Amino acid sequence: MNPLVPVNVDITTSMVTVVTVLTVMVVGLGTLARPSRATVAWGGAFGLGMLGAYLWLAGQQTDIAMLRGAASALLLCFEPLVWIGLRMHFGRRARRWPIVLFVLASPTLLVTTAGTGWYMPAFQLVFLGSAVFAGLVAYELLRDGSAVRDIVLPLALASCGFVVVALVSAATALVSGGAGTEAQLSALRGLNAVGTVVVSTCAAFTLVLLVRSEQKKDAAGDIAERARRRLRKAEAQSDQPWSILDIRLDDPADLREASTGAAFALIVDRFHQDIEETLPASADADRVADGRAMVIIRGSDESVRHHLREILTRISVIDTETAVMGIRSSASIGWATASVFGYDYDALVTAAGSAADRARAAGGDQWKRATVADLASG
Repeated sequence: MNPLVPVNVDITTSMVTVVTVLTVMVVGLGTLARPSRATVAWGGAFGLGMLGAYLWLAGQQTDIAMLRGAASALLLCFEPLVWIGLRMHFGRRARRWPIVLFVLASPTLLVTTAGTGWYMPAFQLVFLGSAVFAGLVAYELLRDGSAVRDIVLPLALASCGFVVVALVSAATALVSGGAGTEAQLSALRGLNAVGTVVVSTCAAFTLVLLVRSEQKKDAAGDIAERARRRLRKAEAQSDQPWSILDIRLDDPADLREASTGAAFALIVDRFHQDIEETLPASADADRVADGRAMVIIRGSDESVRHHLREILTRISVIDTETAVMGIRSSASIGWATASVFGYDYDALVTAAGSAADRARAAGGDQWKRATVADLASG
């Protein structure tokens, strides 16, 4: 009986496996699920990364310098494509010529210098170029809070780490001069493999979550558009008893600090569930944030007051089965009516928001009816 041959799994094999799985995830959950210029760019970035990983494996097995040079170049083209995809995703002007120039020049430079004394300076130059795009990726993600910080943080931190490693590597090469070129190349190749796994993993989760969060925004936009249609129809029929409610969870930051992440998620889910179950079937509730909901409702003033009292009571009741460490929550509600502000959805939302701010400033756990002054202050 032949003895079992142990399987040797090194960093290169792990990199190929991880990058392949992540590419399938990004293409399946991002590019194919929600095709756009941004997701196509991200799919291309992961496709090039996967090709580079397989060329890297081939270069390691065959010890062909040109294969390793081409693989390194393709792996370093990842950040530029992610950057231009982010620009497109956030609706910002995207200049393509730097990307095209980098993607074409990097493989050409590293392949032609492979096996020569010029390879190390060429690699450092391409490495620094990719680090510039990594810095731009972090900047795009953090510049104006256009995305949820928890979503963008993994890729932003990984890209910042990329920049730090590139700068340290360049400084080390300058200090050491030409000494220990082979040792430097070996260290850089190891860093490149490990960095590829780390950056691609962080990028996959950030980019897929960005796409998914955008889908939720689109769904919220659909609800708002439906509310606008209902108000236009009500205006055409002179149907006045319509209102917008802005319902906000009081002190969400304090609740988050007083509980764990999972416990806060339970509080938020119960908040929105209480709103849904208290409102009549004809009302529409839009979950615009974890601790905020916008509601369009038809009913007389007395009917709406009844629902407001029911909502506040239900939210403030501590359910012994779902209570989290005895934490009691409450809400502040702003109420704007079409009879005062007309049928403009945005005006009603603004007025209701100002009234909700007044309710919270007054101590919370109450509702305020919007006045003309609320529209002016909003």
